[in-house]
Amino acid sequence: MIDSIREGCGCPVKEKLRPMFLEYIGTTRALHLWFHGAHHVTRGTGFIGDHIHLYGKIYEKIQDDIDIVIEKAVSILEDESVACPAKICEIASDILNEYPSPSQHTALAIAAHGKTLMVSYLKMLDSMFKEIQTIDVMTLGLEDLISTTCNEYESFVYLLQQREKSELEN
Repeated sequence: MIDSIREGCGCPVKEKLRPMFLEYIGTTRALHLWFHGAHHVTRGTGFIGDHIHLYGKIYEKIQDDIDIVIEKAVSILEDESVACPAKICEIASDILNEYPSPSQHTALAIAAHGKTLMVSYLKMLDSMFKEIQTIDVMTLGLEDLISTTCNEYESFVYLLQQREKSELEN
């Protein structure tokens, strides 16, 4: 299995994986940018908690994760072009344009939009995971990365749900 991944450029398996990794990287960067923006513009009575313990915690974790995702892609694909900042920003921009910006929204709307974005991200990871398993090129490290990310980010969905509920109760 691993030999089929590392056979060299032009390998059909790598050609299937490259767009998946670009989506993974670009979507992770979009998630990072959105939650970093939410961190900056949150407001209201829950400001300190949202600013530091919710959006701050989320965007800092995603910031750490983006580095790991890019390095994993470069390693598996043996292709440094997946780390191209312009390409990553292009993909991230396309994704961000599909969701409302956190700026100029209430605390409730920021939490609700953030939850929607996070759930979409988890669905993308699930789909990617299944597709990589289908073409039988899942490495243990990649499986661990995706599984660990899903586990941590599902906790973020919980936090966002609870934030959304607390705002609705006020």
